Amino acid sequence: MDESQPPASMSVSGGRMTIDGSPQRYLQDTARRFRLEASAPRFVGGYAGRDGRIEDSRRIEAQARIVAGSLRRAGLEGSVRQLSLTLRPLPAAGESVRLLLLLGYREEDGHEESGMAEPFAEAYLAPAVFEALKADMLAGLAEALSLEATTSLWIREEDRGRPGAEPVDWYLGPAEDGRGSAPARGFVESIEWRPPAVRAAEPARAQPEHAAAPAEAEEHGEDGAADQLRRINWSLKQLLLLIAFLLIIVAVK
Repeated sequence: MDESQPPASMSVSGGRMTIDGSPQRYLQDTARRFRLEASAPRFVGGYAGRDGRIEDSRRIEAQARIVAGSLRRAGLEGSVRQLSLTLRPLPAAGESVRLLLLLGYREEDGHEESGMAEPFAEAYLAPAVFEALKADMLAGLAEALSLEATTSLWIREEDRGRPGAEPVDWYLGPAEDGRGSAPARGFVESIEWRPPAVRAAEPARAQPEHAAAPAEAEEHGEDGAADQLRRINWSLKQLLLLIAFLLIIVAVK
């Protein structure tokens, strides 16, 4: 289908979504987890003024990869496996025990279907979770992170019976006005982060030549002592022979 054209109208009945002109039927499987993995997250701090209020714009940004699947827009061609991930803290006054996730496409020039829109995911974390992640990230203990979520994304009806580990295509439903796609929402069931992988231990460096000097000195010391002992023994033998010779001369006289 030409992405420059708006998709056909959509209808939902009995928990299944159909699009005019398409034989596919879609459904939502809340038991299947949508998974993202990201690396090299970066912290961005700041505040923004909006409607006469100062808003906290602190966030953590990363490029994320969809695990075992891809993201599509129902009624439009094309799929993506990479998207931008933004993690934001929920307002302290409205702290929630649930971690929220929003998925969709950012509109460019007001026209998402123009092909210039970029896929995104935004997670909203409880302040305590956000601060823990931020602290570990700044300490170098969050080189990679992953999250799992249950969402309102659609999958093809024929994919419902697939094992959870097998890849599936995830679909955003069409917008109500028939232009572009509607964002999907969900709950983050788990989020984890990990420090950099432990590097392989470097091979032991060869000891410098002078390191062997003590052993060599000890060996040379032992040889020198033995040589001196041999010389002393030889001198004693010579002295005994001299004494014996003198005694013989005295006896003869």
